[in-house]
Amino acid sequence: MKFFKINIIVAFFIIFLFKTTIYANPNKIYATYTANNLTLTSYSKSWNKTMLKDLYGELINNLHGDEFDYLSNIYIYPDAPEGVNGLYFDDIHLEGNNYILGPNAYINLYNGERYNTVPKIAYTLSHEYGHHYMICNLVKSENIYYNNLKDSKYVKIRGLTNMPVIYNYNDDDNYLYHWDIMEIMADDYVQLLGSSNAKLSYDYKSVDELIKLNKPPYENPSSFNLKPQLNPYIPLAADINGLYPYLLELSNFTISQHKIPKKPKLNNITGYVDINGEPTYNVSWNNPNKNEPFEYTLVIYPDDNPFIPYPLKTLTSKEPLNVTFGSYSIEQKDGSLKSISQKYEGKYTLKLYIKDSLGFIYSSPPLTDNFTSLSKKILSDAKAKPTYKNEPSNVKKEPNITSNSKVVGPSTTGSLGDLFYINKNKNKLN
Repeated sequence: MKFFKINIIVAFFIIFLFKTTIYANPNKIYATYTANNLTLTSYSKSWNKTMLKDLYGELINNLHGDEFDYLSNIYIYPDAPEGVNGLYFDDIHLEGNNYILGPNAYINLYNGERYNTVPKIAYTLSHEYGHHYMICNLVKSENIYYNNLKDSKYVKIRGLTNMPVIYNYNDDDNYLYHWDIMEIMADDYVQLLGSSNAKLSYDYKSVDELIKLNKPPYENPSSFNLKPQLNPYIPLAADINGLYPYLLELSNFTISQHKIPKKPKLNNITGYVDINGEPTYNVSWNNPNKNEPFEYTLVIYPDDNPFIPYPLKTLTSKEPLNVTFGSYSIEQKDGSLKSISQKYEGKYTLKLYIKDSLGFIYSSPPLTDNFTSLSKKILSDAKAKPTYKNEPSNVKKEPNITSNSKVVGPSTTGSLGDLFYINKNKNKLN
């Protein structure tokens, strides 16, 4: 999240500055670390000097140029008084018609007790540095600041000209965080220029794997390969031709456009009746990029609410490209069933996130289906021909569902506070 303190901005931000002054003087400093005129300060007992040094190393793994010299401090706080994981404060003032960069921009990182390792806090750090990278380089290259951002080359290249993007931060009644131009730019920075830690993937398991591994379904999950950006209504950054070289050129780096892969298309959803009498679904796709390694994460969300995607499975292009989801059961030795019941009603959309070996992430065309109609058809077909997939020979007409069965569905809650949390997994895909 950005924050700016140019002296032509008024009352609303004065309140923010007062609050920040309070947070900048807590009771105890646990550690500090300084390198190249940048000081990292920990007000969280979970972050010692060694960890701050490691965090500095993580910071410089995000692509950076001369704008790095205009960042003076990074502060880590134990909790989140603002209800967010990070805030960026620039140091820019106006002289005549020109914006001038000052040397004292800084970043606040919150929830240091929760995000108590470098991989856990890496996304937030990269996102906040993305604010710094973008606004400093726009000031230097195009004399662009918040009040004239809609005139930037970035907005044109990103295809935001006719979108409901928010440039006026004084209109609280109509403010939508995901349409904030600075948040969109910071998300783009992470996707295209962020460190590998900032773009860690979580190895999500499908419903059949969860049962076999004796793991519960995911509740409010979040990771880069599930939510690569906040705004679900615009393409991912890597899908925009010309955006990557433009972001590099802002800081005087030169590189050609990366190769956008051919997009796999999700096939129609099929299904059968599970041994607990509920629908199990399957969806597959083909790999049009045969000789290139990819990581895939299939997600699903209500068609009218793309902000709460639920992970169906993460796999690689070397595995069979299909995913089982919905209800799934296995028979126990005593004849009872261990079951996860995931019921879908109404329209849902499936989308495939495709991550290449360089860490760029792309999106497949979405696939929307009416699961109420689909489920009725699957159940109707099963009645006409009453056989069950992998039905055990001694299955009971009314199976005894064990107490560890759990009826769940795609997550219907979520918060901005959890948006940038990276789930660390020893089996994460590289």
